[in-house]
Amino acid sequence: MAITQRPLAVRRDLIRIFGEDRLVAVIRTGSPQIARQAARAMSEAGVRLVEITLTVPDAFEIIEELALDDSFGERGSIVGAGTVLSGAQAEQALSAGARFLVSAVLVPEMIEAARSRDAMSMPGTMTPTEMVKAAELGADFIKVFPVSTIGGPDFIANVRRALIHLPLVATGNIDLEEIPDYFRAGVVGFGIGGPLIRTDLLERGDLGSVIANAERYLNATRRPATN
Repeated sequence: MAITQRPLAVRRDLIRIFGEDRLVAVIRTGSPQIARQAARAMSEAGVRLVEITLTVPDAFEIIEELALDDSFGERGSIVGAGTVLSGAQAEQALSAGARFLVSAVLVPEMIEAARSRDAMSMPGTMTPTEMVKAAELGADFIKVFPVSTIGGPDFIANVRRALIHLPLVATGNIDLEEIPDYFRAGVVGFGIGGPLIRTDLLERGDLGSVIANAERYLNATRRPATN
């Protein structure tokens, strides 16, 4: 049965939230239980956009649980799906309660599915040609993956000399101290996995350190308040 997140976060809300926090927590673990713990730790730290990649065992079930989790929602957190590789996966994730869709690659059907359900889309790209195509297809944000492997901030800065209008998002294992360099290069935000999630600490039961680490990341990415 299709799940309706309560209250439903629509596309314009998600775009606004990402514009404010400039951070998506990317949860990719081999353990469903660690994924659940990571999602709730991110929520407790104040991270509002929490992505469960479909490589996580029982990913759709976890997405559904989080979409219906009152405490998760009351903290303002919203669950999305990552590593969406087909239109069918996009539809299944949305039916489970995901309100934003992310992929490592450019999947036109994913963008279309998100638009049809008033959800946010963030397809993956590597080349400038893919980036422009993603924008033409109606992507809300354009993930650059794997950004550190293809040149990091220098790559972003060079691309944006020609494509300054595109909303590029740096994704991958980005360390805290690298965030200012990426902002200077011109990204609009981040999707961060391992260095943010810290599954090593979760496996040791050190939830407090996981939350504190996520708070540091959020403080580094969140747009300063204006009066």
